[in-house]
Amino acid sequence: MNIIELVKGYITPDLISKTSSELGENESGISKAINAFIPILLGGVLEKKNSTTGLFHTIKSFGASRGLANISTEQETPDTIKELINVIFGSNAQPIISKIAEYAGISTGSSSKLLDLTALTTFGSIGKEAEFNNVTEADFFSSLGGIKDKILGLIPTGLGLGALGLGTMFNDAPKITETIDVAKDHITETITETRKVVDVKPEEKPYVAPVDAYAETHNNNGGGGFWKWLIPLILVALAAFFLLKKCNKNEEKTVVTEETEIVVDSLNEDSLNAAPKELSDIDLDGVALKGYANGLEDQIIKFIKAPDFATMTEDQLKEKWFNFDNVNFVFGKTDQLEPGSDVQLDNVAAILKKYPTAKIKLGAYTDKVGDDAKNKEISQKRADYLKAELTKRGVGAQVIAAEGYGEEFAKVAETASDAERASDRKMSLRFTK
Repeated sequence: MNIIELVKGYITPDLISKTSSELGENESGISKAINAFIPILLGGVLEKKNSTTGLFHTIKSFGASRGLANISTEQETPDTIKELINVIFGSNAQPIISKIAEYAGISTGSSSKLLDLTALTTFGSIGKEAEFNNVTEADFFSSLGGIKDKILGLIPTGLGLGALGLGTMFNDAPKITETIDVAKDHITETITETRKVVDVKPEEKPYVAPVDAYAETHNNNGGGGFWKWLIPLILVALAAFFLLKKCNKNEEKTVVTEETEIVVDSLNEDSLNAAPKELSDIDLDGVALKGYANGLEDQIIKFIKAPDFATMTEDQLKEKWFNFDNVNFVFGKTDQLEPGSDVQLDNVAAILKKYPTAKIKLGAYTDKVGDDAKNKEISQKRADYLKAELTKRGVGAQVIAAEGYGEEFAKVAETASDAERASDRKMSLRFTK
């Protein structure tokens, strides 16, 4: 079970957009919050592996009985989800909600609702998959433990979750504020020590008559007069200045690191939708298709075979997009595919022929580089090209629509490397009525 890939598959652009509208928050903040809650929830489950009994059974039972279509923050949160959040986080749930709200730039109320929504999606998808494939508790925790480092890598830096007492696992989560806090403490300590040095009673010296009558008149404390206080103040100010300057450098360095992590996280999160590059036989009712394990073909076959597929509404179907993981356009081209792409198109055509009542919609996307209108045009041409290729394979009537979204849903920064931005240049499909 590719757990993160499974969960991320339900976080579609449509869901982000709908949730943004429901909560009155920007889509970027919604996406950041959800993408932060997913690894925190998974990490919380892994942390409770040996201390909480029946956790996996509860998740599995919930997923088996719960549909994941048409998820909304306006719906009442199921009691099971509330119970799971309480078991995993206890009294730390609210501090986590507050931290994510600050990180994502949204209200704590919205953050709380997004935790419920993300938990519902995460545990619902895991439980459903576990029930469908008869996954055991041992297999589940083995799979989850195998991606521990990936889970920790997806937790945004600077949250300081380890301080909440969530468990030893979260002590390994990235920290950014610690460096800043240590530097600030160092400043305080240094200034305190400077004051101690300054406040040492000066050695008594023979009295010398003052040259300046003004200084003599206004020196109420004797021994050094005005300069006795000015010089220490100057020393303290200089010490504070240089230490603050050093601190600021640490802060700048740390902030850059945080931004870098966010960009990398965006790439990692999106690239998780791509299946592991291990070719295997995908069973299509007795016919073996060559595809990637847990890849596009495997996912859509399971989706079609699911008991509730036939009764799903259009609103429910549009919540679930599947990314092509072996269909790639030559960079800059709209009518030329990279070698090997034909295999997956053949597979998709074979699946549609096997299920002639199934209908799909195609979507194509670009990264943020370049003119918006041009990117939209390129993506539309690519979507049309895929539709034409499937039509050649005899399933054109089942491809109801093909739409190019351009950079509308791109997440990776325009300034990121080409390799990082590649995650935004993708083709997808979803089922439709």
